[in-house]
Amino acid sequence: MIIKNKAVMISLTCMLSLVACLPMEDPPKETIDLQKLNNLPELLNENSGMTAYDDLIWFINDGGNDSAIYGYKQSARTVERSVAIRNSSNVDWEDITQNEEYLFIGDFGNNASGNRNDLKIYMISKSDLTPTADTIVPAGIIHFQYEDQTDFSPVANNTTSFDCEAFIATEDSIVLFAKDWLNEQTRLYTLPLIPGNHVAKLRKQWNVNGLVTSAAWSADEQVLYLLGYTSMALPFLTIWSGFDSDNLTYSEVSRTEFSNLMPTQAEGIAILPDASVLISSEAFTQISNMTKSPELFVVDYD
Repeated sequence: MIIKNKAVMISLTCMLSLVACLPMEDPPKETIDLQKLNNLPELLNENSGMTAYDDLIWFINDGGNDSAIYGYKQSARTVERSVAIRNSSNVDWEDITQNEEYLFIGDFGNNASGNRNDLKIYMISKSDLTPTADTIVPAGIIHFQYEDQTDFSPVANNTTSFDCEAFIATEDSIVLFAKDWLNEQTRLYTLPLIPGNHVAKLRKQWNVNGLVTSAAWSADEQVLYLLGYTSMALPFLTIWSGFDSDNLTYSEVSRTEFSNLMPTQAEGIAILPDASVLISSEAFTQISNMTKSPELFVVDYD
């Protein structure tokens, strides 16, 4: 089409210029929600971590419970297996993770007085977790202390900077994510994946605006998930894309709060073989003295 009217041409040119100068909007971001799957069995009322292995979701319970791991089958919604961990004690088990060879149980909860000197990680060989095993002896124990904790005087409950409820395991290292009750940040420490006595090296500090309670990591996707809740029991999930487990760097981070689930004490996170992500909560007594059952959710990407 040939435009012969100069006024129309000038008007069209101005319109095109205006459009070209308009700010470009970012594409809509993917939204995340938690879809409840079901309540968990009463046996898992105090669950504090979970990881998916060998067609089961393996749970641990918080301190004071049995030194055992529980194999939960989601399709049946039942605990199918209970495996006692011999030569261990559940002082304050807070998370469970894995690599190709081992399951790892973190006995490093330290919120009561902040002065534990017996922090440890139990190594459970996957080769020992046979279908008929009901008792397993740890293949090794990693004992550690934090390099920046020099004062072991007891402090008031839930006021320490040296609590921990989350970790991941690579092929040669452990990465700890401290639960700092004072500033609601997390400090990242690393340990060698070798049984014995070690000092956890402080590597990074991230502002998460909350209390981190569990971690899960996909090496293939280079994605790190940190689960937690705020002081008001508002659950949140942070996703660190492009996560480099060696340098502890990332390319992008997003944070989602789930206000519709408040109050919820989110405790465990696990990545399934199909890449779906599950989140668990423990039983929770509300101000009204009503108790919420432990729950299982799946992360829903809209």
